[in-house]
Amino acid sequence: MRVKSLIILLTIVVFCLVHFELEALDSKSVGSSLATAATELNRNPEKKNPLKARGNDFSRGTRKWQTYASAAAGDHGKGEMYALHAGYGYFLMDYLSVNIDVLGAYIRSGNDDNGVAAGLDVIFRRHFSWVNDDLWSVYLDLGGGLQQQSTNFSGSRHFNFRVMGGGGGTLRVTDQVRMMGGIRYLHISDAGIEGGGGGFDGFMFYGGAMFPF
Repeated sequence: MRVKSLIILLTIVVFCLVHFELEALDSKSVGSSLATAATELNRNPEKKNPLKARGNDFSRGTRKWQTYASAAAGDHGKGEMYALHAGYGYFLMDYLSVNIDVLGAYIRSGNDDNGVAAGLDVIFRRHFSWVNDDLWSVYLDLGGGLQQQSTNFSGSRHFNFRVMGGGGGTLRVTDQVRMMGGIRYLHISDAGIEGGGGGFDGFMFYGGAMFPF
């Protein structure tokens, strides 16, 4: 009887020791796995929340060249203006840039001889929708500038002010090239300095490309 009781007691003790040893091994394994995962996250912080991971195309301090062609029309009887733009953009913060664009244009005037124009714009652009790797983005922009033209297009005065605002999008086609395009409302006038002609109020359609600087 005593022998049987001793065997049962030893069996229980051995079972308990094995059980607790297995639990200890499992705890060490879990702890090791957590430590490995933490190390991996520290090495690759973007894995902490992949939904918030972003590319670097629009990060603060990024600089870009941009060039695009545009066509402005829509003000009945005023004609059309076709322009080439080249500019420089700097991101003041993530997804917000200030851009300085120069332009040269051909004017097909509806109320005067055809002519040419040159101008300068300062445009603020905010990208408000994008995919995690910045493959594409959607933006709004707003700006203004100056324009000197050789013919009547927006009024009787050849030196005019430009005000514009609209939206567009970009698409990365290579590591170094990003296509861009959109539409803007465009107002050109002399701000009532001399009057006459009422200014130009129409839409500017444009498309081009961005390059890293």
